[in-house]
Amino acid sequence: MERTMAPAPASGGAAWLAGLLAGVLFFASLISFAAWRGDGYAHGRKAVSELGALGAPAAPAFNLLGFIVPGLLLAWFAYALLRVADRRTGPALLMGSGLMLAAAGIFPLDPDDYGSVLTIAHAIGAMGSGLLWAMALCWLGPLFARQLGWKVWGRLTPCFMGFVLLNIGWQAAFRAGADVLPGWGQRIGFLGYFLWFAVTAILLWKRRALIALGARTMPGQAPG
Repeated sequence: MERTMAPAPASGGAAWLAGLLAGVLFFASLISFAAWRGDGYAHGRKAVSELGALGAPAAPAFNLLGFIVPGLLLAWFAYALLRVADRRTGPALLMGSGLMLAAAGIFPLDPDDYGSVLTIAHAIGAMGSGLLWAMALCWLGPLFARQLGWKVWGRLTPCFMGFVLLNIGWQAAFRAGADVLPGWGQRIGFLGYFLWFAVTAILLWKRRALIALGARTMPGQAPG
């Protein structure tokens, strides 16, 4: 039985925009910290995590601005969605994804010991954020179509899992000896991740004064 939809939280406008700001902060940190290093850091050949690895220049600052704060912003966004959605599974997984991203910054990569507890915890956070997000999309697509009448965005949402699959395939191809640069596969994955949050955030923000996530939206109404 569906639970009664609650009114959108008073801070909903800010919470929706948090989904957009997370991506802006992540990519601003990625580009600026990589340029600031000045040691030949190449985006195509280096992992994002190396910017926050133990011993890297300004690693704590990158982990804070590149992983922890964006992850918490996404968790806040997901919590706002959880409060008003008529199904909890998708938003709950989305919140877990944000917290996992924050965990990737709390536990930085140890480049001298890939078997250390710290490195394993970092890997779990980094990979877990993408996997939980991909799982969440399966529930969020139908949720958007049903509650908001966002039929096009609802159909497109599960397709964003392709960014995760592309990144996995890209890394597998690199390890198999294909002539690809592993760093770009990772960055394409992050692009899809934050792009989905950004578009969804903008759509929800535009609706904040009109609906409580579908409470006043007629089925079939297009987002705008």
